[in-house]
Amino acid sequence: MTKPHYSGPWATVRKKVLQRDRGICQIQAPGCLIRANQVDHILPVSKGGAWYDTANLRAACGRCNNGRNRNQNTKASRVW
Repeated sequence: MTKPHYSGPWATVRKKVLQRDRGICQIQAPGCLIRANQVDHILPVSKGGAWYDTANLRAACGRCNNGRNRNQNTKASRVW
């Protein structure tokens, strides 16, 4: 089941973030796949981060995004 926040405006915001970051993973943790196919909330929603604010979002590869979710020690910033 999809979270309601990932429907509606999410598709538009997600596309905008992936384009802004040129489809490159902004986390770049060890083992990074470089090509982004997900969007990561820099400050997790569960900790007060905004769902749709592009300043709180960055492109991420699945490996980095899922790894970050398991290990919250990853830097909370975008790599530019």
